[in-house]
Amino acid sequence: MITRQFPVDLTLDYPLDIEYGTNKIAFFDIETTGFVAETTYLYLIGCIYYKESSLHMIQWFAEDIKEEALLIENFFEFIIDYDLLIHYNGSGFDIPYLNIKCEILQLDYSFKDIRSLDIYKKISPIKKIFRLNNYKQKTIETFLEVERKDSFGGGELIAVYQSYLGKKHIEELKKSRADKSADTAVDDKTSETDKLLQSLLLHNEDDIKGLVQITPVLYYLDLFEKPFQILQAGTDEGNLTIRLEYDFSIPIRISFGNDSVYMNAYENSVIISIKTYEGELKYFYDNYRDYYYLPGEDRAIHKSLAIYVDKDYRVKAKPSTCYTKRYGLFVPQYLPIIAPFFKQEYHDKITFVEVHTDFLLQEDNLTGYIRHILRHISSVG
Repeated sequence: MITRQFPVDLTLDYPLDIEYGTNKIAFFDIETTGFVAETTYLYLIGCIYYKESSLHMIQWFAEDIKEEALLIENFFEFIIDYDLLIHYNGSGFDIPYLNIKCEILQLDYSFKDIRSLDIYKKISPIKKIFRLNNYKQKTIETFLEVERKDSFGGGELIAVYQSYLGKKHIEELKKSRADKSADTAVDDKTSETDKLLQSLLLHNEDDIKGLVQITPVLYYLDLFEKPFQILQAGTDEGNLTIRLEYDFSIPIRISFGNDSVYMNAYENSVIISIKTYEGELKYFYDNYRDYYYLPGEDRAIHKSLAIYVDKDYRVKAKPSTCYTKRYGLFVPQYLPIIAPFFKQEYHDKITFVEVHTDFLLQEDNLTGYIRHILRHISSVG
């Protein structure tokens, strides 16, 4: 087994220590010859970790497939000292793979005593806002303008590792024969085995460095979860425009939404534009049994007043006819967050809130509405 340990010139640009209450943080990634633990091999585990307020890296590499257990033992003994383990889709692959390997190799290790942060799962609820073709780690790296030296894909390295094992075996045979002969000349050239080894190590190194460098993607989640300050809210040209400010900055501008709701986020500010509706909408009363509908006036009135209306001009209200109308300026809400709310028709799922001075000045209501709109934006297809 080869163990490689060295400092890395990186900084952590997202406050994980504050968010999770610990600086005992380790990032990890594994390399295998396939996805199915029972029929493939683990050949490399890498970690980046904090040591004396700076980041360092350690890699365990199997020079032979028989060294799987040794890799796993070293990894689990190492992470005993850490509180938070960070990965990208490790919940879907790396962790289950290692758990199965521990069963197969009869190793008494597990992840049960360490907290885990899967960046992929963390950002999955809002991944649509990035408008990416896929959400692989390398794609997130490209979005955040992270550069890497490695040019291989994970699948390509399976053949590289197999070639490494074969060439290493051949080189060992040649060396053994040379040692037995009189020819003991030393070849200073880098061997084919070493070149393959460097490619394997570099890919894993770049994967874990990339994992550290994409942590600022978590700031985009914070747009939907963290407190904000409302700097401006007003209507103009058919839109309710709201400007927000946060106490953090996102690394790359994003714009996302649809014809009804749109957001533009840049640095520490977000501008949300919500299309308004000007016209007449219906307010539906809760208890239709207490109301009569007046067909001639197209509205409902309470039965205490309906006694003064001729029976020929009134009928018992139904849920769909138990309403009064209001003309005004409205904005949509996709759940009934703020009352009173209005609809076009009784069975409509989208309701509307009237935009008036009180609505814009009541900060609690407006904040609740904005949070609701942010949640809606994150789920827009």
